[in-house]
Amino acid sequence: MNSEYKQDLRVRRTEESIRRAFAEMLLEMPYEKITVTELSKRAYINKKTFYRHYAVLDDLLQEIQREFAEPFAQLTAGLRYPDDVDAITREFLMYSAKQGPLYDAVISSGMHDDILTKVLNEMGAERYGIQNHPAGWDDNEWSIYIAHVTSSQVRVYRQWVQDGRKVPVNRMVALGVRLICGGAYLERGPKHTS
Repeated sequence: MNSEYKQDLRVRRTEESIRRAFAEMLLEMPYEKITVTELSKRAYINKKTFYRHYAVLDDLLQEIQREFAEPFAQLTAGLRYPDDVDAITREFLMYSAKQGPLYDAVISSGMHDDILTKVLNEMGAERYGIQNHPAGWDDNEWSIYIAHVTSSQVRVYRQWVQDGRKVPVNRMVALGVRLICGGAYLERGPKHTS
């Protein structure tokens, strides 16, 4: 093995150790309580080593946020509200279901709502920048529409995770799309008469 390869391998292992410790801590506590000192202890490195890889803890957080957001943004590039609300909702729920425990903690725990907001903004930055709201709607009305749709997507996914993922993924996605796009009216069977 050449020394350059060994160095590269050592750097990758250190970064993996940092990220693993960071993920563990995010699963246990709010981001605001995480310190570089404790993170370094858990990653079996010293603080100096951490700072060789990241200038500040926020840089590591932003890296994680981008890794959550960018694949979804690419997956849904070109889709727009309101025309593609069903496709965007379906993709969000399917994409979310394929992520791991850290993603679920950010989306579902409630202790990472600031991180969640940033991830969601990055997921839809391109989409939100293009205002193609229906004729007769102003920017404030459109803002309410976007808030409703995106928060509903998150709430459906959050509830599914909190309920232990008991509903099959495809059923959860179909139900989520139906509720978000069609409203809360459910088809009712025939009334029973006594």
